[in-house]
Amino acid sequence: MKDWTGVEEAYRVSFATLCAGTVTMMVDAVAGGAGPLLDVGCGTGELAAQALRRGHRVTALDPDPAMVAMTRERIGEDSQACLDVAALPDLPYPNGAYGAVCANFVINHVEDPRACVRELARVAAPGARVAMTIWPAAGAGWNPLVGGAFTDAGVVPVASTRLPEHLDFPRTPQGLAALATEADLEVLTAQEVTWTWSVSPEDLWAGVAGGVATVGQTFLAQEPQVQRAAARRYRERAAEAVAPDGMLHLPSRAVLVLASQS
Repeated sequence: MKDWTGVEEAYRVSFATLCAGTVTMMVDAVAGGAGPLLDVGCGTGELAAQALRRGHRVTALDPDPAMVAMTRERIGEDSQACLDVAALPDLPYPNGAYGAVCANFVINHVEDPRACVRELARVAAPGARVAMTIWPAAGAGWNPLVGGAFTDAGVVPVASTRLPEHLDFPRTPQGLAALATEADLEVLTAQEVTWTWSVSPEDLWAGVAGGVATVGQTFLAQEPQVQRAAARRYRERAAEAVAPDGMLHLPSRAVLVLASQS
């Protein structure tokens, strides 16, 4: 998704909580680095907040001013934090400025993944760790529920948003690791990680109906009667899948690569 304007609140209550599932893993992975931590694509501020709690000085950035505002709301006026509106692959920071760099579900949204990973490497200090996550090629844990409702309702897919072949890369540990290697980073680990996303049926649907990511843009592109049918079938399917605590507990997977600047 390239433009998050107007969907920030829908994202905050829905898929932001999914993306938060890897935050602790990433902050753990870069722990011990000297110098400040750079949070690229800070979103709602969960990673920045956790890094601050662990004693890091943090620079957090996002291309969307509303996301930066959400991060500011999340962390408050912390003297150890600097927030910027900025975007890959042109970051306004000197070479080697950061002792740790995190990009949580960012490289899967950019137009030139290789250029963006090179930029992460550029701002990483010698010895700094760079942690990146992306969504793997296989379907997400929430997809059978939402995708099944879409199929039942006759939702028409939107045009493909995949990158051109010469810019794309395999959405696997090996594929993301190769981007790090091409950027002259030393790959330390490249793996799939798993967790359970606990979300209320209402909050998950808020992301879809609010236009978040391809699934939300697909929903908004439908005729009103198809939208109504999709919402109805989602509610019916969610009622069958919901746990006794009223939540959906959905298996989730991501690719996590940890690399080091030489």
